[in-house]
Amino acid sequence: MADMLNSALSAIVTYQRALATTSHNIANVNTEGYSRQTVSLSTNTPQYSGFGAIGSGVGVSGIARQFDQFVLDQMRSSASAYNHAQAYTDMSSQIDNLLSDTTNGVSAALTSFFNSLQQLADDPGSLSARQAVLAETDTLVSRLDSVTAQFGRIEQELNTRMRSSVEEINGLTAQIAQLNKDIAAARISAGGQAPNDLLDERDKALFELSSYLDIKVVSQDGDTTNVFTGSGDALVLNKSNFELGVTRNEYYPNRLDVSVETTAGQLNLSERISGGSLGGALDFREQVMDPTLSKLGRMTYGLATTINQQHAGGMTLNGSLGGDFFRVGGPEVVASANNSGGALVNASIADTAALGLDNYRLEYDGSNYRLINGTTGSLQTMTGSGSAADPFQANGVSIVVSGSAAAGDRFLIQPTASVSGSLERAINSAADIAAASATRVSASITNSGSVQIANVQVSDSTDPALLASASIQFLNANTYQINGAGSFAYTSGSTISINGTDLILQGEPAAGDSFNLSANSGGVGDNRNLRAMLGIQDAGMFNNGNTSVMESAATVLGDVAVATRSSSIRANSQLSLLNQNVARRESVSGVNLEEEAANMLRYQQAYQAAAQAVSTSNTIFQTLINAFR
Repeated sequence: MADMLNSALSAIVTYQRALATTSHNIANVNTEGYSRQTVSLSTNTPQYSGFGAIGSGVGVSGIARQFDQFVLDQMRSSASAYNHAQAYTDMSSQIDNLLSDTTNGVSAALTSFFNSLQQLADDPGSLSARQAVLAETDTLVSRLDSVTAQFGRIEQELNTRMRSSVEEINGLTAQIAQLNKDIAAARISAGGQAPNDLLDERDKALFELSSYLDIKVVSQDGDTTNVFTGSGDALVLNKSNFELGVTRNEYYPNRLDVSVETTAGQLNLSERISGGSLGGALDFREQVMDPTLSKLGRMTYGLATTINQQHAGGMTLNGSLGGDFFRVGGPEVVASANNSGGALVNASIADTAALGLDNYRLEYDGSNYRLINGTTGSLQTMTGSGSAADPFQANGVSIVVSGSAAAGDRFLIQPTASVSGSLERAINSAADIAAASATRVSASITNSGSVQIANVQVSDSTDPALLASASIQFLNANTYQINGAGSFAYTSGSTISINGTDLILQGEPAAGDSFNLSANSGGVGDNRNLRAMLGIQDAGMFNNGNTSVMESAATVLGDVAVATRSSSIRANSQLSLLNQNVARRESVSGVNLEEEAANMLRYQQAYQAAAQAVSTSNTIFQTLINAFR
C-alpha cells in the first residue's frame, strides 16, 4: 500500500513537471530563438525483496532543449553572408543610381558636352552655339562636382553605419560574456542540469552578432562560449568581452576605421573584418566607392588635360591662342597622422596613358623609400632618386620628396581619387573658345605642280614661334627649303614640322612651287581645332592608349552596375539559404502547438490516473484501518 502510494505520488510530481514543461513550450511558441523542451522520464530505483523487485514509480531524468548545433552554425554562416551581400547591395545601388541616370548622370553630361562641340563645329562663328558649349561645360563641371559631393555623403552614411554596428556588436558581446557567467552559475545551482532558456538566449545573441560580422564560436568546458572574428581576433573570452571602437583614419579624419584596444595599443580591424553588414559596408568602401572615385578622377584628368592641350593649339575669335579650357587638380598626398619626421611629398601625373587606378603608400624604413600598392599590398618598382631633378617614377606618377623623414613615416598617394571634384571651366567667354586652328598654310597662286595640302595641325602649342610666318620653297621635285635656307628631302605624304605645326603635302611639286605658313588670323569659319577636340572622345587615352574617355565613362558605370547586380544576386541566394536553415531549425527546435496539445492531453490523463491511484491507495488504507477498529 505504501509502495502503491509512493509510486502514485511520484507520478503526480513527474507529470506536473511534464505539464509545466509543455505549458512553457506553448507560452513561448512565438518567442524568437526559443528551443522546444522535452521531458525525459525514467523509472525510480525499485525495492528488492525475497520474491523480486517492486517498482518505486517514475521520475524526471532531465529536461532537454531540442536543437541541432550544425543547423545553428549554418544559420549563423548564412546570416553573415546574407547581411554582408545586402549591405553591399544597398550602398552600391546608391552609386549605381547616381551614375546611371540618363538625364543627370556623368555619361549624359559628357555626351552633351561633345554634342555641343559638334554643333559649334557645324557653325564655328555662331555666338549662340558658343554659349551652348559654355553651358554644357558648366553642366559637366557641376555634374562631376555633385557626384563627388554625393560620394562624401555616402562616406558619412558609412561612418554612421559603422558607429551603430560597433555599438550593437559591443552590446551583444557584453551580453554573451554575462550569459557565460549566468549559465555556469545556473548549472551549479541546478546540480549540473542545463539552463535551457539561458542557452537559447546565448544562441540568439550569437545569431544576432553574426548578422554584423563573420564570427567563429568555440565552446569551452560546456558552459562557456568563446567568440572570435573570422580573422581570429577575440571578441569574447570566457566571461570577458573585448569592445570594438571607431577611430579616425590615419590619413583622413572624416573617415572612420574599426579598431580594438590591445596591450600594444589600438589595432585597426577594418581590413580584417569580413561578413555581416559591417563587413559588407567596409568591402563596399574598398571595392566600389574608392575605385569608382579613382576611375572618375582619371577620366576627368585625362579629359581636361587632353582638351587643354588641343585647345591651346587653336585660335579664338579675338585672334589669340586658346590656352586652357579647363582647370583640374592632380594627385593628392596625405601624410600619416603617426609621422614624426619633417618630410614633404608632392606627386604629379607624368603619363596619363600609363596611369592606373590604385592608390599607393610611400614608406620610409630609415634608409630607403618604398612604394606599396594600396590595393594589392605588393611592392611597386620605382625609378629615380626622389629629388626634384630626378623624381621617383612609377605607373605614370611622378613623386618628389623634400625634407627629412623618420623611420616608419608613410604617405598616402592618391593619383586621381580627388580629381573629379576639382574640375572648373577656365575660359571666361564664348569668344575665348578656340574653334579655329592657330596656323594655316596657303599655296602660291603661281604653283604649277600637283601638290595639295592634305593636313595642317598644331603639334606644339608652346613653341614660341608658333604664330611666326614661314615659307616652303621647292628646288625640284625631291628637295625643298624653309625660309630660303637648308635642303630637305621631300616625300609625298610625309610630315613637315615647322614652328610647332605639322603639315602634310601630297603630290609632285615643280621647281619654284611654294607654300606659306602663317597665323590663322580672322579664321572665323575655321573649325579644324574643334574637329580635333571632337576626336578626343574616341581617341585612346588610358591603359596605354587602349581606352578612350567615353569608354572610360562607360566602364565606370558598367563596373558599378556589375558589382551591384552581382551582390544583389548573392543577397537573394543567401536569403534563400538563410530561410532554409531557419526552417530546418524550426523543424527541430520550433514549438508545434498540435504536438504540445497532444502532449498536454497525454500528460493530463496520466496525471489524472496517478491521482486516481492515490485515491485508490487511500481507500484501501482506510478499509484496512477500519478492519482493525
